[in-house]
Amino acid sequence: MKVKTLPAGALTTLGVGKRRKVYLPESLEELRTFVKEGLTPIGGGSNAVLAGSSPLISLKNFQKLELCGNRLTAGAGVPLSKILKLQIKKDFSLFEFLAGIPKATVGGLIAQNAGAFGSEVADFLEEITFITPEGEVEKLRDFSGFGYRSSPFPKAGVVVEAVFRVKRDDSVKEKVEEFVFKRLSKQPPFYLKTAGSTFKNPPGDSAGRLLDACGLKGFKVGGLKFSEKHANFLINDGSGTLEDFYQITKTAAQRVKERFGVELSLEVKLL
Repeated sequence: MKVKTLPAGALTTLGVGKRRKVYLPESLEELRTFVKEGLTPIGGGSNAVLAGSSPLISLKNFQKLELCGNRLTAGAGVPLSKILKLQIKKDFSLFEFLAGIPKATVGGLIAQNAGAFGSEVADFLEEITFITPEGEVEKLRDFSGFGYRSSPFPKAGVVVEAVFRVKRDDSVKEKVEEFVFKRLSKQPPFYLKTAGSTFKNPPGDSAGRLLDACGLKGFKVGGLKFSEKHANFLINDGSGTLEDFYQITKTAAQRVKERFGVELSLEVKLL
């Protein structure tokens, strides 16, 4: 098993927070040990901010990926990009609506119940294998506990792998390209340091619209600013700190509350 100490920029796409020790277990038994110790899992860090100093668990070594009929089994550490490549190679539909999210992994997508363009991960789940905080390996087949950008995880435990329903689609390559184009037309380019949507959309509205109406496009605190292209995306110029994150999100939420009476909640996960 490897142990690394990595900066926030290597662990998350936004790159905010302190250096953290990361354990990379190579077996289920090693993973169970760290879960029982209460360590927090981290995926690709595409929607996360490092808000503490405790060690983390990476499931990078859990890379199982098997397609059998209309079922895909994927380990928690499998990158979204790897699944999309397999979809194009084997002509099946699954996560094309998420195409363009950088560094996302299966475990993180499940924990976040990631979604876009009217679809979300829970729509395709058949079974999840996870480790409880007590270190027991269990299966989940009832997904009623999933909601908008939320799931029982990691509170219920750490996802090890999942089985998804897939269906034949000869045009999946074109759909992947279409969703990437849609994402780039509305959101900042992938090469910038960003964590995706900062706030969840309130019922019946868009967080980006509310933030834009409050004049927050381009609003900056320290090394962080809201994108001029999409007001719900924070961009780090490379010098952004955790304090900058707390201050800019608090200010934005206050302005929306004062003008519209709407309380925004963070979509970005604080680890």
